[in-house]
Amino acid sequence: MKLLKDLNKRIQQIASVRLWLLLTLIMFGLGYAMTSSISPSAELMSLAGGRNVPDTQFWRSADSLYSQLTDYGAHGRRLYLTRVSPVDLFIPLAQALFLSVAITLISRQVFQRDSAWQLLNTLPFAAMVGDYLENASIVSIILAYPNRLDALALAAAFFTAIKFIASLASIGLIILGAIVWLINKGKK
Repeated sequence: MKLLKDLNKRIQQIASVRLWLLLTLIMFGLGYAMTSSISPSAELMSLAGGRNVPDTQFWRSADSLYSQLTDYGAHGRRLYLTRVSPVDLFIPLAQALFLSVAITLISRQVFQRDSAWQLLNTLPFAAMVGDYLENASIVSIILAYPNRLDALALAAAFFTAIKFIASLASIGLIILGAIVWLINKGKK
């Protein structure tokens, strides 16, 4: 609990609209890097019969992941390691900060400063941890390929699910907080 309180305190100290706007620009830039023509995502999708990169699949079996890696071939696996993975080093942290700062800014309007509800701004960091564990797992699996690490493949799928659930819950908190804030503002 101390870790959450310390993280909350640090986010409370740095959170500002200006920082949130900067993080928004960073998120757009990283999103562009992952989806534009400079990204290998379209090529990887075509190699894998239309399946998106593993990080974007909410759940997958070990067999499904290995089938996709086989479809990628050596070229696709190298693309994943050299062009997708480096960008994905920054996305989890940037997204966690982006969502956490947004939750903090909204929570300041809805809850008392010393309320335990303020700790909700730490939820995006659960997504970040899940994302980094997912990334490390997938990179390890690719490096070991064609040797199978089925337990790690299942763990990677679990980490992906954690990432998605915590991210979606964070977005839900922002939306819910904004609604409550607008309702409270309308009552005044």
